[in-house]
Amino acid sequence: MPIAYCLLPIAYCLLPIAYCLLPLAYCLLPVAYCLLPLASCLSPRNC
Repeated sequence: MPIAYCLLPIAYCLLPIAYCLLPLAYCLLPVAYCLLPLASCLSPRNC
């Protein structure tokens, strides 16, 4: 139980960071989907 009490403040500290990075991930997701066909197009096996 003391370990949980020790990790609880760390979790509360990391929670806002997670909430901050979540929209960023949603923003980068379409970019990844856009670059995926480009990467498959540039791969040597398609040439």
